[in-house]
Amino acid sequence: MRVKILSLLKVYEEEISLLLWTTVLLFIIRSAGIILNNYAETTFLKRYGVEYLPVVNMLNAVATSFIIGGLTVFMGKISGARLLSYVFIFAGISVTLIRQLIPLGFDILYPLLFMLKSQFELLLTLLFWNMCNDLFNTRQSKRLFPLLTAGGLIGLILGSVGTPYFAKTFALDNLLYIYLATCLIGFVFVHAMGRSNSTLICPNKPHKPGEEKSSMLQQIKDVYPLVKDSILIKIVLLLTFMPNVVIPIMNYQFNYAVNDQFSSEAAMIQFFGYFRGGLNTISLFILLFVGRIYGRWGLPVALMFHPFNYMIAFSAFLFRFDVFSAAYARMSTTVIRTTINLPANNILIGLFPESYRNMIRPFLRGTVVRIALFTGSSLILISEPFFHPRYLTLVALPFVLAWMAAPIILKSKYALILRDLISKNLLDIKSLDTKELRQIFKQDKILSDLESSFLAARGKDALWYGKLLKKLYPEKLSPLILQNLREQNQETQTLLIKMLAPDSQASAVKELLKFLDPQKPEPTMTILNLACQHKVDVTRDIDLTPYLDCANPMVRGSAGACLYSGNPQLYGPMINDWLTSLHVDQRQSGIISAGLSQDQEYIGPLLAILAKENSVSLIPDVIISLSRLRGEALNNVIAPYLSHAEKEIRTAALNALEINDALSMKKAIVLLGDIDNTVHEVAKEKIREAPYQNHKVLVESLGLPSTKVRRGLFELLETLDIKEFDVLMFAKENLNKCYAYLAMGENLSQLPQGRIKDLAIEHLFQQKERVLENIIRVLAIHDGTGRMKTAWRGIFSTDTRQKANSIELLNDILDRKTFNAMLPLLESPTPALALAEGKSLAKLPTLGPGCKGVFSNLLASEDWVDVFMGLSLIQQYPNLYEASERLNELKNSTNIILSKEAQMIFNKSKESSADPQGIGPTEISTGEKILLLKEIEIFSGLGPSELAAIASVTEERDYAEDMTVIKQNDAGESLFLIIQGRVQVIIEEAEGKEVQLNYIDAGGAFGEMSLIDDNPRSATIRTVEPCRFLILHKQEFKEIAMEFPRVTLQICSILSQRIREAQGKFNLK
Repeated sequence: MRVKILSLLKVYEEEISLLLWTTVLLFIIRSAGIILNNYAETTFLKRYGVEYLPVVNMLNAVATSFIIGGLTVFMGKISGARLLSYVFIFAGISVTLIRQLIPLGFDILYPLLFMLKSQFELLLTLLFWNMCNDLFNTRQSKRLFPLLTAGGLIGLILGSVGTPYFAKTFALDNLLYIYLATCLIGFVFVHAMGRSNSTLICPNKPHKPGEEKSSMLQQIKDVYPLVKDSILIKIVLLLTFMPNVVIPIMNYQFNYAVNDQFSSEAAMIQFFGYFRGGLNTISLFILLFVGRIYGRWGLPVALMFHPFNYMIAFSAFLFRFDVFSAAYARMSTTVIRTTINLPANNILIGLFPESYRNMIRPFLRGTVVRIALFTGSSLILISEPFFHPRYLTLVALPFVLAWMAAPIILKSKYALILRDLISKNLLDIKSLDTKELRQIFKQDKILSDLESSFLAARGKDALWYGKLLKKLYPEKLSPLILQNLREQNQETQTLLIKMLAPDSQASAVKELLKFLDPQKPEPTMTILNLACQHKVDVTRDIDLTPYLDCANPMVRGSAGACLYSGNPQLYGPMINDWLTSLHVDQRQSGIISAGLSQDQEYIGPLLAILAKENSVSLIPDVIISLSRLRGEALNNVIAPYLSHAEKEIRTAALNALEINDALSMKKAIVLLGDIDNTVHEVAKEKIREAPYQNHKVLVESLGLPSTKVRRGLFELLETLDIKEFDVLMFAKENLNKCYAYLAMGENLSQLPQGRIKDLAIEHLFQQKERVLENIIRVLAIHDGTGRMKTAWRGIFSTDTRQKANSIELLNDILDRKTFNAMLPLLESPTPALALAEGKSLAKLPTLGPGCKGVFSNLLASEDWVDVFMGLSLIQQYPNLYEASERLNELKNSTNIILSKEAQMIFNKSKESSADPQGIGPTEISTGEKILLLKEIEIFSGLGPSELAAIASVTEERDYAEDMTVIKQNDAGESLFLIIQGRVQVIIEEAEGKEVQLNYIDAGGAFGEMSLIDDNPRSATIRTVEPCRFLILHKQEFKEIAMEFPRVTLQICSILSQRIREAQGKFNLK
């Protein structure tokens, strides 16, 4: 049931806690605000007088400007949540002081309270939503903010309906004490929320100097040139100014009518309570069940509803000035504003590019709104001595008519406005989704104009219109493309053909045949490729045999594939001849034909070509063809080419890469750091559009050293909208993971002594260090001040003083809860002490008695080295092994290392020498390989993770007695470790005489320097008895070194040490 509800609400498990906290907080803000609002309006009208309402509104507008300015300053220095708690306290105390002064008979208290209720509501709401924008990213906002708003509306409903009851029970003036109580609850709640989510709610943000707020005069100067040149801006000005003139007039009429209707304060507050409760109930219904209903009309028509309804409401006041007209006016304007007008206005503003919006929005919301409100309030003040408020309708109607004229003008000039925006490239399409774009271009005339513009456009303009039509009406684009191709150049033709909708490509092929031209290879090849991909037999409609003699090998290959699909028996031998030809251009034609043939029989020949192809220019075509044939394990085939020296090969391999797991995503992420910008952009787009998405991998990869990778990741994270919330959640989860690794390492210390156990403990503690460093590095990259980066540099320093200073800096930067959880991991002298100090600060795993819980956790890990360590431990301690479904899964794992290790466990448990998987009885485990590697000097300082990666690419090989393993002066490409047997080291002198230097026994190694340099072998190695070797080849080692930079650093360290030793000996001489 819980899962179904969460699925219905589109809420994820990890979001529940934060969503509940924020929903309840908004409930408190809204319920407190509506109680104060009902009281303040009632007492102002009854104890001070409705005739003063315009003056108070004008003063309120001035006060708002100053308060918002002051708030901007404070928000740059204090976190939003902390400021919210301060406002709660200030609001509660201020209202309580006013309550204490009421018996003294100061009438000025009521207009003051009327103004304060507006300011408190504004401040609390603004700070709340500002905090929510920091907590939730855009994707979450779209899903969760309606639920938050619903919580606020429930607070408004209950607060409104409860107001009359509280007034009757506790007395009217004591409603202010209820407001105080709700403010105190809000204050306590914010602090409780901060304790529960301290990193998120109350971060210690550095002071960021805010942008200097421009004056009203400066805003007018900035916008005037835009107003002068743009019809749309003039219309937007009318749509902003006119309603804000008439809103104070209607509010005045509403309050006047209500004041006349209800003679007592009790009756009036009861009306306000039940009326607003009903109004908010309707709003809640609209929010949950109706949503925005503006989309069924065009944008100009949608904008007419609100002024038209104002005309009806004002007319109602003119002919029947009573509470019923007032109720209709308030209810209808609220509903239409929420459901139609606000969304339509947002889309209208969205037509402008962002640079325009940044100028226009502050001008509209600041200067225009303030002038309009002053104008409306002034009109009320001027008219008050001369006529009854019902006749204010006559004052307001000219403004309403001017307001109504704006969408009418917009409708008549809408097509012209859009064409003007398009022609000047000012239409900000990227910021609008498809639904909003269709709303903008809803009129048939506009669509017709777009189609005409597309057909008349050439080159880049044609592509621009094509992209717009594809986003709006993809079903209409394909026929238009066919009409517009003939007059375009080769490049444009090719790109337009690629824009054809997938479901119309097959049917369009025969229409495209008339555009085939050997002199235009790019579009010709694109058309023939489409025919092959959709298995359209075009050989009946056109003779393609002349294209087989085309000078362009790619056109020749595409034509060959089309002919093959119609007659494989005839053209199959031709493609085979091309593939085996000695001429590069013919092999290229064969490769392209094979890839387009959709015949997987060609996978083998293509792989053979890839393995021995010397012509760099053909490798991209082979990779693309293999990708088209969708061969198995394609990612493994193309992996070496992702780091090829030629950018065309890297690009082809990247395009062929299937991002279907974390490993493949990491390979694409590495290419974000490519020196070529084309590869960088392809990698970015590949990750963005991949069906597999893992934001955790993206955030973790922010710790990579490449600046270009980080820049690309930040651009990606911006589009995926992973905000501070995601980074902090990552930090919180990974702190728990650090403690889990520590706990497992401590738990393993109970086992009997063994080298594999020591290796596993070392691995777990190094995993803790790796995860902790990753947390700090990610926080450092996300921190704009640079202080976290300074702390990160010193935290893992061997200099104890520098480390202590860095910990102090972390203490200053991080919130208390996060720092306290991190501190034991940083400075506790032993794992046991760190666990004792951290058990109340982090979530530790339940491992149970013995070490079985550790084994289970390791086997369930997403990190293959963790799983491997678990399997190695089971091999060394078989008494702890219990048959499990997970072990069966690992036996069939796609990871060859894990599969082999799991099978070895099964073989040993059966005490059988049978070998169904081809694993010989003498074959050593990967754990034993790691122990062998660890004895070699250049690998001695590496951790289990790096050694496991190296061991995974080694191979075992047997040599008979008296066989030469390596020969002096031959090129060296491999390192040999002796598993079994003995070898002799021989120097061959100039006369051919052999001098035996030494023997190397099992456990020894030779040839390690061949992994580093290209020098020839310095000696001959020959077996003395039958031997088994573990061999590591140079190419595989280079790939591991790229994946694990620490391998390279270790080698540099060893070489540096050797140089120093040699220098020391030289100095002694």
